[in-house]
Amino acid sequence: MNTLTNTNMVRSSIQIFLTIVLCLSGSTGMAADCCDVQKEFINSNQSFTQVVTVSSGGVKTLYVSGQVGIQDGQVPESFTEQVDTVFANMARQLEAAGATMADVIKLTGFIVDIDPDKVAQYGQVRSRHFPAANPPASTLVGVSGLVRESFLVEVEAVAVISD
Repeated sequence: MNTLTNTNMVRSSIQIFLTIVLCLSGSTGMAADCCDVQKEFINSNQSFTQVVTVSSGGVKTLYVSGQVGIQDGQVPESFTEQVDTVFANMARQLEAAGATMADVIKLTGFIVDIDPDKVAQYGQVRSRHFPAANPPASTLVGVSGLVRESFLVEVEAVAVISD
């Protein structure tokens, strides 16, 4: 995907977001656009949905819930293995929605007891999962803990694809 296509997709995502906000606030000026917004919930359970997609104007924005380092009920002890599992889980969720890691435009990571070594390890693993040419915008946040004590990292994502 070229930079112009990425820019247009980001603009469309912003327009979708603003349309949703206007619709929820009761604005009638954008009522026609509100009818064009379609949502899809992928891999849901009673508590949450792994991926929510919002489509409008030929663009689909995907919101991926925070992925953690668990696979087949097992949580690796090492931080690096958990990060790798997080991104493998994210790739599966994106694939279920018709996207790939190359479609991710924003990451937000949460690292328990963050330190420079963990940041470096996170960066090394992340670089194996995302294209070097156009990496996603990214934020890392240090936290005191996650939903389970054994989880050391959690990452959520936003991706954009053509609908």
